[in-house]
Amino acid sequence: MIGILGGTFDPIHEGHFHIATQVLTRLGLEQVQFMPCALPVHRDEPHASTTDRCAMIELMIADETAFALNTLELDRSGPSYTLDSLREIRRQTDATLVLLLGADAFNDFASWKMPHEILKIAHLVVCYRPGYEVGAHIFNDYLSSSSNVLAEQSAGAILMLEVEAIDCSSSEVRAALAKGDTTGQCLRPAVADYIEKHNLYRTTID
Repeated sequence: MIGILGGTFDPIHEGHFHIATQVLTRLGLEQVQFMPCALPVHRDEPHASTTDRCAMIELMIADETAFALNTLELDRSGPSYTLDSLREIRRQTDATLVLLLGADAFNDFASWKMPHEILKIAHLVVCYRPGYEVGAHIFNDYLSSSSNVLAEQSAGAILMLEVEAIDCSSSEVRAALAKGDTTGQCLRPAVADYIEKHNLYRTTID
């Protein structure tokens, strides 16, 4: 099974890494691919360039053999629709695909491009922190209470996975950097050094 974690990663931070690590271990995934989007449909355009975001991801996952950078959405033109990306990944591999979503993204899943078609290609794993309200009524016919279903069928299951979350967000990191404040434990030293060297996010408060 291959996990797909999409997002702007603007910048990538310890919260992304921590969730990917938990899912990898708990679900026994072969790999987690970080897939940065080019033109996000449901959020603002990234502040950092494609080159910079990819460089930061590669620095973040450099020592993790089970993590990989997937540039599929950056390599094609137009809006980054998850369905199109999963269709392309499916053409490249026969492995079971597991799309990793945060609770916020899942709560908007019904508004995505052809969500039922996404579920024909991949499973969804919805990662949420304790006490967070997840829209369990969304696509409830697909909900599963056991991770075993991910191995038993090729696609179409939605698994709610409570995870330990680190209190980091890309928007808060950018705001702190813009004001010259510390980002706490949210950035790896290599990523923080890259941001400093390339003078990223210094004048942008989101």
